[in-house]
This record gives sequence, C-alpha cells and structure tokens, in this order.
Amino acid sequence: MLKNHNIICFGPSDWWTMNPSCATHIMQKLTETNKIIYVNPVSSDLLGIRGQKGLSIRIFRKLKSILKLVRKAGPHLYVVSPIFLPIQGVGFVDRINNKIIKTQIALIMFLLGMDKPILWVENVRCADIIPTFRWKLVLYHVSDSFEDCPYTKNKKKLRLRGEFITKNSDLLVCVSSRLYEQKWKTNKNVHYLPHGVDFSFFRQAAKNNQFYKNLKEIPHPVAGYFGTLTALNDINLLEYCAINLPSIFFVFAGQITAGDYRGLRKLKNTIFLGKVPYWDIAQLCATFDVCLLPWKMTKWIVNCNPLKLFEYMASGKPIVSVPITEVVNNYSDVISIASDKKEFCQAIKWELENDNIKRRQKRITIAQANSWDNHNKRLSCIIQKSLRKKYAASKLDYPKLKKSVALTQR
Repeated sequence: MLKNHNIICFGPSDWWTMNPSCATHIMQKLTETNKIIYVNPVSSDLLGIRGQKGLSIRIFRKLKSILKLVRKAGPHLYVVSPIFLPIQGVGFVDRINNKIIKTQIALIMFLLGMDKPILWVENVRCADIIPTFRWKLVLYHVSDSFEDCPYTKNKKKLRLRGEFITKNSDLLVCVSSRLYEQKWKTNKNVHYLPHGVDFSFFRQAAKNNQFYKNLKEIPHPVAGYFGTLTALNDINLLEYCAINLPSIFFVFAGQITAGDYRGLRKLKNTIFLGKVPYWDIAQLCATFDVCLLPWKMTKWIVNCNPLKLFEYMASGKPIVSVPITEVVNNYSDVISIASDKKEFCQAIKWELENDNIKRRQKRITIAQANSWDNHNKRLSCIIQKSLRKKYAASKLDYPKLKKSVALTQR
C-alpha cells in the first residue's frame, strides 16, 4: 500500500453533503497510511444549473459545506471547503477564483506542513492551479467525461482544462475502457482500473436479508434503482416498464434534480424514497429483487462505468442495463442488456424468472475481486511505479508548464 505521502485530492463530490464517490472511497482507505487534504468541489456553476429542480436546496447545501471551512475527518484526513464565486468559464471570474483558491490551498498546505505533495485530480476545475505548486506527482483520476455532462455550461473551457490536465499529468487512471482509449492518444502513462466496491457492506446486508425499513411492507418482486434522478434517466422507458409490469413494484431512491417524473410517480406500483443516506444503501439494495441501470444512451453514459454496478453485483441480485459499453464488453454473461424499452421490460421479467445460483455467484465473485481493498492495492502499485519512473528521469519543466496553462484561461 502507498505509505507516508502527502496527498491533495480535488474531488468531484462534496464530502459532507453527498454520498461517497470513487474519490472519497479511495481517500478513506489511503488516509490510513498517508496525510490527505480533500478539497470539496470548487466548480458549482449557477450558469449551468439554473432551472434545475432543487436549486435552492443545492445552494443551501453548498453554503453549509463552505461554512465548515477546514475540518478534520480522520486521523490524517482534512476536508477543505474553499470559498469561491459560483460561476465558471467567465474570464475575469475565473481569474479571481484562481487567486482565491490558490491562496486558501497554499495557506492550508503551510499550516499542515505539506511540502511537495501528490496532486490527485478528479475535478478538472483545478487545472489552473497545477502550475502554482511543486508536486511530487500529478495523478489524473478520470472517472467521467465531465465535458459531456448536459448540465455544464462553458463546455469548451472544461474540455480545454481536461486536455491540459491529460497532457501535463504524470499518471492517468481511467475507470472505463472508452475513457482509457481517449486519454491514451495524448498521454501514454495511462491505466485502466474500474471502480471498487465496499464488498462486505453490500454482501452482508444481502446475506442477512436486511431489508430497508421503509419497504418492509410492500409486496415483491421489487425492481429498484438508487442514485440522483435526472433527465438522463430514461423516464419513458421506466414508465413503459411500470405500466406493462403491474405486478412488480418499482422503487427509486434519490433526489430528483431534473426531468419530468410526474407520470411515473402517479403509477400505483412506483415508490420514490428521496435521497437515502449511504449507510442505508446496502439494505435498500438487499430489498431489490432486480437492480436497474436505466439511462438514456448519451455520450456521457456511453463513456461511463457506473459506480453502483459492483454494488449491485455484491448484493448478488440480477441486473438489467441499457447497453453501456463497459457493461456490454465485460459483464453481458451475468447482466441482461436491453437496447429499448420493450427489451428492458422483457429483461426484467426474464431475470426474475430465470436468474440462477451460478450467475449470482459469478456476480458476487466479480464484485469481491473489485473490493476497495483490492482496488487500492492495485492503485498503490501503479502510483509507486510512476513515482520511481518520474524520479529516475528529470523534474517537471515548470516554466514551460506555466506557459501552457494560459491556454486554459482564454
């Protein structure tokens, strides 16, 4: 395991107010043997999220997080919620934000005695900050194609920042094969490593039949999904399935931030739970009889590797998915793939009637092999190898790097 390093992670999700992302899971493991600063997102963009449902709640949640400033979240883990202006891609605002954020990070690094740490990038907004400090290693953890997110304004600026980080990172780790193929064209020190899973957490709940408290009285079978509910979810597909499978209850856990779910919510066999805290997710998953991955096949989804995929697998439950490349190429023997609403509906019914012990055990075995412990062992080996390679060669050319970063600020 990676030991005795200082790490600054620019994460994609708020540590205090959102369920764990890939980065937060990894940092929780690495903090056992390393000192870590986790920087909450500095990329909230009012220009990009105007008109979304729950906007006032999101603003309040972000302000609540910022008021925490710097808090210790573990023996060697510090969570920072920087103050910033919530607008991206506007030249003078970006320049102000860069100065504000750099000053805060520099002060916190000084107070914690962090000299030349490893920079862990999962939020590309920090591209402008990379040339400011001397880093032991710059690691770009590519967990999504964020420039393809439909709720992001100034996509050109975001793409430029992503390209800059790709070119100037010492190491890239991609969670999907499609992201790997894209990044390999620019940076050859790129590795494919899918998400991990808190295996024992999900497996134990399923073995003990620890059903979610709010669903103990509903009849089975239950088809379920947990995660933020947006317009990216295929709502028409879900309505079609719920209408044509009236004997199945469809359960959705997550905050609705976009999309018209009114028709789906009116159906007698649908239940919307709202946001469910992470510590209840394993019990929720244990309650499902079949798990769903029901998105529209946008570029954002095509490139992704869903974090919940291995969580579903660890529960052992059957899964029905739209044709996400990562799922089709690797797990189509144990997951039903459906290209349209009719196929999806038929697949749910087929899985409930035909899933067997052999397929179930194979899903569990796949999930166990991808536990966060195993994931971090592989990741630590990759990082250590890159550190040895970097320090056997010359140091970064910082003046050249500072010149090239100007491209991201135009």
